Amino acid sequence: MDLTNGADITKSEKAKIIIYSKPGNGKTTVAGLLPGKTLVLDIDGTSQVLSGYKNVDVARIDGDDPHNSILKFFAIAKANIGNYDNVFIDNLTHYQKLWLLKKGENTKSGMPELKDYALLDNHLLKLVETFNTLDANIIFTAWETTRTITHDDGQQYTQFIPDIRDKIVNHIMGIVHVVGQLVKKADGTRGFVLEGNQSIFAKNHLDQRKGCVQEELLVPSTN
Repeated sequence: MDLTNGADITKSEKAKIIIYSKPGNGKTTVAGLLPGKTLVLDIDGTSQVLSGYKNVDVARIDGDDPHNSILKFFAIAKANIGNYDNVFIDNLTHYQKLWLLKKGENTKSGMPELKDYALLDNHLLKLVETFNTLDANIIFTAWETTRTITHDDGQQYTQFIPDIRDKIVNHIMGIVHVVGQLVKKADGTRGFVLEGNQSIFAKNHLDQRKGCVQEELLVPSTN
């Protein structure tokens, strides 16, 4: 086991990020705004918004075989990673729906079996960990949901989080550098919340920014 003094620890040069929001807030468009070249996996069929972005290459998942399709995408990304600065997986919420639908096709009831949910949890965790090994900025997207959190004193509050399986969402949010909620203001401006509170889960372990506009997700703070 190697030991490293804290003074010698450097922050990662490749960001691992989850962004989430309500559908239509502009998550997919972020892929076209990232600096450098971006490889996109279109899972939810929204990549048409990237029309005209020459810095983006798009692969589309096979909805009839999502499990093997995403593994093939990883293999393509790994083999060609020298050509890309960013890998953009859009989105995990829809992927888990496709995966469970496929499992349901093999049961008499047409619904996934209980064991399938545990298999999906393990699969999603392994996917995120595996993509994070790539030498590129890795951005996962998800839709938005809420959860109820109860304090020790019984007080409850509702918090926005990525719509990922309940049993693993905390784990997945814990193994990335940034979790950002994408919001749209009344004037049309879109930006990320990068510092969390009781109402919003967000974090930023790359720099000191508490928020940023949509196109500056990967722009480091000067502070």
